[in-house]
Amino acid sequence: MSVFQRGDGRWVVKYKDSTGKRIQKTFKEKEDARSFNDELYIDSREGSRLTVFEAVTLYLKDHDYLCKNVQSQYSWLVAGSTTQKGRSVGPAECIADKYVDELTRRDFNDVRDNCRSRGCKNITINGYMAKLQTAFRYCASEGLLPDDPWRSFAKLRTTVCHMDGTIEDFWTLYVVLPEWMQWWCRTAMALCLRPGLAELFSLKWGAFDFSHGSVTVHMGKVDRDKVVYPIKEYMDEAWTRFLADRQDREQPVCRNKYGHQVKNYRATWRHYCRLAGVKLPPYAMRHITATMMLKAGADVAAVAANLGHANPSITLKTYAHALPSAQKEACSKMGAAWCKNEEKDSMKSIG
Repeated sequence: MSVFQRGDGRWVVKYKDSTGKRIQKTFKEKEDARSFNDELYIDSREGSRLTVFEAVTLYLKDHDYLCKNVQSQYSWLVAGSTTQKGRSVGPAECIADKYVDELTRRDFNDVRDNCRSRGCKNITINGYMAKLQTAFRYCASEGLLPDDPWRSFAKLRTTVCHMDGTIEDFWTLYVVLPEWMQWWCRTAMALCLRPGLAELFSLKWGAFDFSHGSVTVHMGKVDRDKVVYPIKEYMDEAWTRFLADRQDREQPVCRNKYGHQVKNYRATWRHYCRLAGVKLPPYAMRHITATMMLKAGADVAAVAANLGHANPSITLKTYAHALPSAQKEACSKMGAAWCKNEEKDSMKSIG
């Protein structure tokens, strides 16, 4: 099966029928051609058994909107990768050729053990296993598998680290950063971005609506958009930089010291952390921002919207530690109500 465009602009799908005869069908729209091709692909799989590798491949084929980093991670899990440093074996490569409907608890544990041998933490292992199960569940929903064979297996216990660093650590680091990296930090915190290639460094000027003072950010991790209304001081600085970039809306907002697209930032970040004498992962900026807003009394729903959380309960669960003042206020109000009730009771007794 293949999809291509003819010289007259029409889209063609070539495939073989049940007898092996080559057939082609034309469409006016690319979307119609791809949809037809996908149906053929699924039909060709029905009645056959899927291996782990095939299940993941099919999931990625039908979810090509996922960011490149996520797609690469799925592929690496079952097929490994080759880099300049050599070949990296994927944790699930040992079961890549096994049929999904035959997977057992031993296979589940084998993948976990492979992750542990790499020094992965429990939260990372759970993430890898969840990716495999997501592919299995998708194939099951398409009728290609009976079910996720690992659905009843519990996750590993994890310790959630709410704060990877303090505001004091951040300011200690910030003052030693070069100006172009300080701009990274201001952008990440003003827009509550995930520092990385999927959000912060893929952000372009086209996301900014200066007339309304808002920024629309696509969150590659969850494949959704969020709208943020940053402070005026940040938008004023962004406008100045936008003009300096000749109002090029395709230009990345945050670039490296040479003015190019950022492709690798972790080594540079660690270098300046060593200079400042602190240990502060880039992601800590997101946690620090959320914590500061909540401690300042910001509405939880508003903070959740800025972070891009689908449900405020996620924000409450993650940042409950940042609300001691709110808890004290709630208790003080209960205490005030208690005193009022006692006062009423004493008035009744006097009466």
